[in-house]
Amino acid sequence: MGIIPDSAPKFRFDLRSDIVAPPSASVASAVIAAAGRHGEFGWRSDPIEQALERKVCQLLDKPAAAIFPTCTAANIAALVALGAASRTLIMDRSCHLMTNERAGLDWIARPRLQTFAQTVGSIDLSTCHDEPDAILCLENTHNRLGGAVLSADETNRAAQRAKASGWSVFLDGSRLWNASVASGESPAALAGPADLVSVSFNKGLGAPNGAAIAGNPDIVAAAAEAWRRVGGICRPSHVISAGGLAALDEIQCLKQDHELAREAAAAIAELPAFTVTRPQTNIVLVSAVGLGLSGEALATVLDRVGLGCLPFGPQHIRLVFHRGIPAGSAPLIAEIFRGIVSDDSPATRATSRPAIASDANRA
Repeated sequence: MGIIPDSAPKFRFDLRSDIVAPPSASVASAVIAAAGRHGEFGWRSDPIEQALERKVCQLLDKPAAAIFPTCTAANIAALVALGAASRTLIMDRSCHLMTNERAGLDWIARPRLQTFAQTVGSIDLSTCHDEPDAILCLENTHNRLGGAVLSADETNRAAQRAKASGWSVFLDGSRLWNASVASGESPAALAGPADLVSVSFNKGLGAPNGAAIAGNPDIVAAAAEAWRRVGGICRPSHVISAGGLAALDEIQCLKQDHELAREAAAAIAELPAFTVTRPQTNIVLVSAVGLGLSGEALATVLDRVGLGCLPFGPQHIRLVFHRGIPAGSAPLIAEIFRGIVSDDSPATRATSRPAIASDANRA
């Protein structure tokens, strides 16, 4: 009988992404219980998968849902089903679809693109030329804007503009649960005007993997069929679905991640060498231009002293808080930043101080 190899954590604090959030006891138990039972052979026929689809529909107030292995898969399949191959995609130039998923979209659909510049909590479509047939793509929360929340009012305003032009509306809601917890608005209110919306079960919620799309039944079915044709369906689906179903009972636990992000941001901001965004959710952006460090260099320094993060553009790093980071850790995290300020820091001495690096597209 094989033994699952053990491995020590790479970092004292792993803030690279909330996809590394460990499962809660209830999520882990649900996955183990599902793994011990027989999985259904038929595609989309497992009762646990069907229960998860119903739960997603209930939370988002949509008539149909389908399960996908990842949110990237869900996003691409959704846009293919909405007709991306023959329509213009209108999206913020820094959204996740543009910076991380465009290659997949280009490979499958080769859509025309038109972009706008989104700011925190606001969408300005005035620069978009009139398109007879388009898909407006929104993101909530917005990854590269530091987990910024798009309110239901602003989403509705942008959607009304789109639908007045005959466009469809797609919402990348990979962290929609965070937006709901932070704003106090329901997931259904935030997703209301979208023809299709994607959601993730692993980001922050701690399911091992999994995502879903929800919306119009015919379009959801077309998206699932599109992904089946490229071999991307989950079958048997009971294990992945069990984790997602249990995780959806723990959405309100995300409040703890948001609180810890605020505490850490405030503690790091007390150090003059760093510029820190004020987080709305669980993402904090930090720069150390005053130290002569690019985002890439700062991430390298922090990696060496036990804090995992990602370079995020030329100047910034991204810290993503999740259930794997203990409550009360903010002073300890700030102390790591304090330690690299000194010119005598071995980690800082070992890192050259390059010119500002070019942006690397990060998830």
